[in-house]
Amino acid sequence: MFGPVLNNVTPCSFWPPPKEQSVTTVHNDIPALMVNATGDPRVPYSEARQMHARWPASRLVTVTGSYRHAVYGTDYGDACVNDTVNAFLATGRLPAADLTCAPVRPTRTAAR
Repeated sequence: MFGPVLNNVTPCSFWPPPKEQSVTTVHNDIPALMVNATGDPRVPYSEARQMHARWPASRLVTVTGSYRHAVYGTDYGDACVNDTVNAFLATGRLPAADLTCAPVRPTRTAAR
């Protein structure tokens, strides 16, 4: 959901240093739903798995064989991902276990 926010982080290099004296930490008991494609060009799947391993209260939804960054929403159209994310957003409850979703295959339309 926050991928588009990070689309252009170039201005960050001109921001002053943070006022915090220490690194911000996220407590591992905060539930988080992570969605990542195995071929994501922006967030390597290995990094998503590492973050998931360090965040025990998270669940990872993996889209296998997809080479897209954004796999949630109407643009991609994966019911497995959309239903899982929508349920989490509506209830705040994580799935019981990590999920693996097959990639969406584009459909061909007949030429007119």
